[in-house]
Amino acid sequence: MPFVSLEGGRMHYVERGDGQQVALLVHGWLSSHRWWLPILERLPPGVRGYAVDLRGAGESEPAPGGHTLVGYAADLHAFAEALGLPAFLLVGHSMGGGVALRYALDHPERLKGLMLVNPLAPFGTRTDPQMDAWVRAQQGNPEGIRAMVQLAFATPPAPEVMEALVADALRWGPAAYFDTVDDMARFRVVDLLPGLKVPTLVLWGGSGRGDPLRGDCGAVHPHPGLRVGDLARRRPLPRHGTPRRLHRPAGAVPPGGEGEAMMQRRF
Repeated sequence: MPFVSLEGGRMHYVERGDGQQVALLVHGWLSSHRWWLPILERLPPGVRGYAVDLRGAGESEPAPGGHTLVGYAADLHAFAEALGLPAFLLVGHSMGGGVALRYALDHPERLKGLMLVNPLAPFGTRTDPQMDAWVRAQQGNPEGIRAMVQLAFATPPAPEVMEALVADALRWGPAAYFDTVDDMARFRVVDLLPGLKVPTLVLWGGSGRGDPLRGDCGAVHPHPGLRVGDLARRRPLPRHGTPRRLHRPAGAVPPGGEGEAMMQRRF
């Protein structure tokens, strides 16, 4: 079981594939590297993929100083430097999209492209007080955690896969669980997008149950170098003024041939 030593603990990761092109995959809230295994098993030839467990998730140790998206982004940088990764495609899902966005702003020179899959809501990921109280009450509660994991799927996975995902979600201790709930509420994607300097593709699962960007597409669509696509339709939304080099199918990774066709399977 491979680990990278970070300040104050170890980060677990899995690696698949063999090639010069590199993709680094970052999971979301109540998740782990396990959510990326179907993607890692289907990488095209020439692509090497890494999926990490963020601190306090999966097999990784908790962060001694708290769990924030900024801290997770710093951990990603330490991970990439420790492994000596070349410039790579960074893919973040849900909360991992916020982590990936923060990393892209801090280290644009390390990236060939950025892909955000069902990322955090543009104006802060929060719910009404009643739902927020319910979410907070579910920490460590198997039935409540199961209900939240199930909400991530339009079509449930195989029972044994669901059990493994629920078990991983239950491993999120109070510190990681509550720290990230609070930080996601403060994390305003719309304020950060204008600072991006790398080609970026934002995707949502149109047939899924959680797609905050779909309702707020206008908040993110106007920024240059950014495309927004719907995986259910398998094509990007029209975007006037997008550089021609970014006009590619929704499953492709801009720009040009770098990392193209890494992610051809639906999430």
